[in-house]
Amino acid sequence: MNNQDEINLTDEINLTDEIDLKKLFLLLWRGKIYILFFSFLSVFLASTHLQNTTRKFTVEYSLKPVVESTGTKPSSGLAGLAGMAGLDLGAVHNDFVIFQKLITSVETAELIFENKQLIKDIFISEWNVSLNDYSAPSLSKKQILIQDIKKFLTGNNRSYIAPNAKRLAMFISENIQISTEEKTGFLKFKSETSDPDLMLSLIFEAANASDKIMRQNYIKYSSNPLAFYKEKLRTARSREHRESLASLISIEEQKLMLASRGEYFIAEPYINPTVSLYPTYPKPKSFLVLSLFLGLCASFTIIFIRQLISKDN
Repeated sequence: MNNQDEINLTDEINLTDEIDLKKLFLLLWRGKIYILFFSFLSVFLASTHLQNTTRKFTVEYSLKPVVESTGTKPSSGLAGLAGMAGLDLGAVHNDFVIFQKLITSVETAELIFENKQLIKDIFISEWNVSLNDYSAPSLSKKQILIQDIKKFLTGNNRSYIAPNAKRLAMFISENIQISTEEKTGFLKFKSETSDPDLMLSLIFEAANASDKIMRQNYIKYSSNPLAFYKEKLRTARSREHRESLASLISIEEQKLMLASRGEYFIAEPYINPTVSLYPTYPKPKSFLVLSLFLGLCASFTIIFIRQLISKDN
């Protein structure tokens, strides 16, 4: 193929593409009523949804390890000595990890349950004033239909369970995100909620309850490591060995004093909790743009289907 033939072929392809684009534009122009209708309909439905959707705010709260402010971090030599003795001096980090796990535990939920008013506020939709107790909330016809369909499809027939520690633990796990910041190692609580004050109260209660559990457990079992170190110190012969054991005893005694008298044992507040100034859910702009895009897609689909049907006829 010579250069002239290649040029002619290129011109023909470009001409064909131009004609196809013109046909496409004319096709969409003829279906502009569908485009306008579905675009307006999708934006209208999205706007209606936004107006009826509950606004949610983002709540954030950070805690740092108490041990960082006490200066009780063990040195590598002490850790090695404790390792030879079959003990773990990574307890500072381990305590913080356990504290994080306790937040969503049933044990913590049981302590939180002592705050009856907080529990009532959390499960307010289930509180029956006439009975002065919790009862299954009344369902709308739509909710009953959905429940019946789920029962038919899955075979599960869940009976009502009044608020208890297990349900509260599930509520905390589902509504509060707990993570560790990479740079600082601090514990971060985050939640999107329509009632920031209630969620902050729940976070405070969960943190205090977890700290209380770990404090009580340490006081209960602290005598074992202290007795072990003191016994080893009594029989130790080398000066280096005795100094290391004395340091270990000092660490345990400081920790015991903190557990007995300190306001916080494992974690303490780093900065005051923050609540977003404006709602973070839903995001109106993103939601409206997405709805408009879906409306355009729906209108284009109908236009092309009509074109295909007309060609077949």
